Amino acid sequence: MNVYLQAQNRTNEAILSAQFSPDELQRFSKSDIRWVDGRRKNFTQKGVKKGEVYQFEFGKNYIPEMSYEHRGLVLGVKQRLLYVLPIFTYDSGKHKEVYHPVDFPSSRSDLFLLKSSEYAFITHDSVLKLNDLRTVSINRILYQQNGRIAPNSDTFRIIETLVLKKYFPSFLYDNEKCTMQRDELSEELAEYQSKLKCLESENQQLQDQILSLESHIST
Repeated sequence: MNVYLQAQNRTNEAILSAQFSPDELQRFSKSDIRWVDGRRKNFTQKGVKKGEVYQFEFGKNYIPEMSYEHRGLVLGVKQRLLYVLPIFTYDSGKHKEVYHPVDFPSSRSDLFLLKSSEYAFITHDSVLKLNDLRTVSINRILYQQNGRIAPNSDTFRIIETLVLKKYFPSFLYDNEKCTMQRDELSEELAEYQSKLKCLESENQQLQDQILSLESHIST
């Protein structure tokens, strides 16, 4: 209880000294209420799937981690744990560099531009935070957004690849190297199979000729 009271006193001191803006004060207060209300609830909503977009309560975190209420794209599902990329509003003045597969394909930015003209679930241009992949409880979902990014789409595959580059570059390199070697071996195998068919065809022709000659000699 003493530690709890100490925490409350420290928080109140920070509030009174104006360390928090009114907006942040409201947001982290909502976050605390949601945590108390939702920490023991049983999630009964329909199954969450890859590519779907939800409104999440990310809670209180340190800068530059994502905090409070934001959209998020589900990259993977493991029972009650979700792998999520946060989504937030794009600010051209603040976000000087972003990645977009058409407009900025050579960018190495940690921000993936989602244009409102391309996605129905956003009303203004937004960005995916590629370098802030989260493992969150399914209980952090507030509600589901309309729209999704299909897991079999080129966009989703690009996002997955970019995330792998951010977190597991050596794994991605080894995987791409193995894929290239597999493709090369597949091409060699196809070439050998083609040569084998030619040899089998030639062998059959020779056998037919031998049979013909034997038949001719015997007569």
